[in-house]
Amino acid sequence: MPLPSEMGIAIPGPTKTVILTDLNNALAALNALKVVQLTASERQGAQSIAQGRFPYVQAGIKALAPTYPNLQPNFLNLVTADTDLQTAQDLMEIMLVVKEITDRFTDFGLASEHFAYQYVRKFYAIAKEAQTVNTPGADTVVAELAPLFAGQGTEANPTPDNP
Repeated sequence: MPLPSEMGIAIPGPTKTVILTDLNNALAALNALKVVQLTASERQGAQSIAQGRFPYVQAGIKALAPTYPNLQPNFLNLVTADTDLQTAQDLMEIMLVVKEITDRFTDFGLASEHFAYQYVRKFYAIAKEAQTVNTPGADTVVAELAPLFAGQGTEANPTPDNP
């Protein structure tokens, strides 16, 4: 969907409260199970199951290990491995929703920021033009907003024709 011409939508206080409450409840529910916060190097070093490998891990835990108990590592528990596999599957399902939420919030935020910025660009361009005819307030607006456009090439001097 292309960007609309403007957002013009506020997030009502009660809606924001519901969103934050529900997200915090989801985080609390996960933390109630166990808090896992890996460092950047731990994340890099952890062995994730790529989608193409998942069926093999599943077969190893669900079918092969129970069939050949003499080959199971005696220092690792098959029941725990099965639980970890199920948790991974559950989290993959949850992460699909989390990703959709993240994408929607990102899109909503970017569109809102875009239109707010476009408004200020046009406002600044009009103020710059108004300076040429000594319109009251134009100098103040330009002085206040000039740092926003500093170093942006032609953007530093937007005109009403080229905001």
